[in-house]
Amino acid sequence: MKTLSLRTYLLLLVLGTMVPVLIVAAMLVRRVVADNRDAIERRLLETARGEAALVDAELGGSIRALQGLAQSDHLTNRDLESFYGQAQRLLATQTTWGSLTLANAEGRQVATTQLPLGQPLPMVADRESFQRAIATKEPVIGNLRVGQITRQHGFSVRVPVVRGGQVTYVLSAWITSPAFSNVLRRQPAVSDEWSRGVTDADGVVVARSREADRFVGQKSTASFLARTASGDEGVYRNVALDGTLVHSAFSRAPLSRWVAGVAVPADVIEAPFRQSMIALTIVTVLLLGAGGGAAFAISHRIEHDMALSTAEADRIASGEPSSHPRSRVAEVQRLLDALSRSSALLQTRERERDEQVERADAARATAEAADRAKDEFLAMLGHELRNPLAPALTALQLMKIRGGGDSRERDVVERQIRHLSRLVDDLLDVSRLRRGTIELRRERVDVADAVARAVEMTAPLFNDRQHHLEIDVAGGIIVEADRTRLAQVLSNLLTNAAKYTDPRGKIAIRARIEQGQVVIEVQDNGIGIIADLVPHVFDLFVQGARGLDRREGGLGLGLAVARTLVTLHGGTIDAKSDGPHTGSTFTVRLPLAAIAEPLPIEPGHAPAGRDVMPRVGRVMVVDDNADALEMLTSALQSAGIEVAGAATAGEALRLAGTWRPTAAVLDIGLPDMSGFDLARALRAMPAVAGVRLIALTGYGREQDFATARAAGFDQYFVKPMEVDALLEALRVPVV
Repeated sequence: MKTLSLRTYLLLLVLGTMVPVLIVAAMLVRRVVADNRDAIERRLLETARGEAALVDAELGGSIRALQGLAQSDHLTNRDLESFYGQAQRLLATQTTWGSLTLANAEGRQVATTQLPLGQPLPMVADRESFQRAIATKEPVIGNLRVGQITRQHGFSVRVPVVRGGQVTYVLSAWITSPAFSNVLRRQPAVSDEWSRGVTDADGVVVARSREADRFVGQKSTASFLARTASGDEGVYRNVALDGTLVHSAFSRAPLSRWVAGVAVPADVIEAPFRQSMIALTIVTVLLLGAGGGAAFAISHRIEHDMALSTAEADRIASGEPSSHPRSRVAEVQRLLDALSRSSALLQTRERERDEQVERADAARATAEAADRAKDEFLAMLGHELRNPLAPALTALQLMKIRGGGDSRERDVVERQIRHLSRLVDDLLDVSRLRRGTIELRRERVDVADAVARAVEMTAPLFNDRQHHLEIDVAGGIIVEADRTRLAQVLSNLLTNAAKYTDPRGKIAIRARIEQGQVVIEVQDNGIGIIADLVPHVFDLFVQGARGLDRREGGLGLGLAVARTLVTLHGGTIDAKSDGPHTGSTFTVRLPLAAIAEPLPIEPGHAPAGRDVMPRVGRVMVVDDNADALEMLTSALQSAGIEVAGAATAGEALRLAGTWRPTAAVLDIGLPDMSGFDLARALRAMPAVAGVRLIALTGYGREQDFATARAAGFDQYFVKPMEVDALLEALRVPVV
């Protein structure tokens, strides 16, 4: 491979730098020229717009003055002598009016301020604008013409006098071009080279700030007329009436439809540009020359010091001690210092790496231990929170059965207890989902049944907020899913819709089969979702906009739980909203189950055609919480069931041996023996070997469910529990 010296590379670098510098310089010059031209054109257009506004303001003022005069009672009474005096007084207040004329509907002038009243007057000039004022009954601005008396260029502003729906007279104010040119001079001059002008609707010059005597009354150039015909405003480069190349801007006045124009000679704009480009080119050449010379000198210095570095590296590679050469180039000196430290630095880095690996292993072990401790804490937290909730909810349900207490306050307490229970469930579900410890118990599930369960779970919230729920779910739509978890997903979506919909809102849940998938939609007409929030609604702890009262409640966990459960089922979930106050739609898609035999009858429900009767026998309740034990036994007694209670496992075993219950509701966290061990002991007693065992506890982890099944429990309930659900579990089908 051919090599080149450092000096050669540096020279190539300088040459390579010059090319883009020249290109950038040229682009900058071009950009400066374009920006300056654009700036002047914007100023031209802004001046033209201001001039057009000034024209309309002046003409609009004249129209308003004439309209005021047109309401004169003297015209109604046809008192021309009084009207003539009134017109003279109005004329004295107008700086641009040359005269004021009154003509009848046939076009005959009956009075003019230019002549004494009573003298014979001719027909009006500019019949076109006069007839248009009569036909439209609206103010009309005439085009430029030569006056009948003064022989000056000017135009008429005409206002019809309407009485009884008919035009009786036409008032006309005669405005001369010199007077109107004074209006243009009111606008501050940008520069002496700038000229301004106004053309009427026919493109004839009405007024001009420079050389008005020469150009007023002339037709504008063909290019100017073409430009104004194609748009109401614009900027262009053109030849003026005097043959000068100019940059021009025009703007059409909305009221009069006249065109205001501004022009500046092209030389005035382009001369500074050319001077700037020449100066910039000279500076660029000088800078490039100086840079090239400096680069050559610096390359010589660097090449010399790099040679020293190469020699030092060869010495170290051969095992010789460093000679510690010095360089005036800081980077080269650092390279020389680094060569002598490289070996020691490598050893230091290796030792630090080993220490970091050890610390990382220790930190990972600590984090795993903390995660396990957190899971245990959450499980214990759930247990400790559910234990006091259970007797409270049972007591409320018992009050309902007995009809005691104030129903309003009781409903409030019940709603808050259920809300706290849902928060605990969501918190523990998130912990389990993040660890991947939830196991789905898949079976063939009718979507209609899952929807019914979800509606039942959210019924108190819907009743409280008085929502209207529309259900469009046909039976026979089957999926392979965990029945409980699918109902939980739909319950979370319905709860979310109810929370974020104002009271008496409309919520719909629909299900259909689409391209081999089951599509379930929950739609509401609530507050909607802002566009930035839609991609994040399923993230943990994300919630929509809330007031300071947080009346919607929740921790932002429900949708995150729903998404994870749907994903575990092999499906998808998404959210859609058109923005605030437009409602939202959540769509769940699950695989459609293959066609197979009819669904088995769900445990705890009797087959069609059979009656459901309470189990005949006795129920033993075991719980170390005195309040929970008392409330649950009272609730079962109120339902007509024979009940006995025990506070410890030992007491329960003695009671079972003598009383022989047919069903037992056991707490798991007992002081002398766990509920799992108690269940095994009861199963081992011949006298109650067939007893129906129901677990009722604050522990709700999957491993707790699995342990309960292994211990022989028939059903497992997590506190707090609905009394009706327990009563349902204690019932058996009777043929």
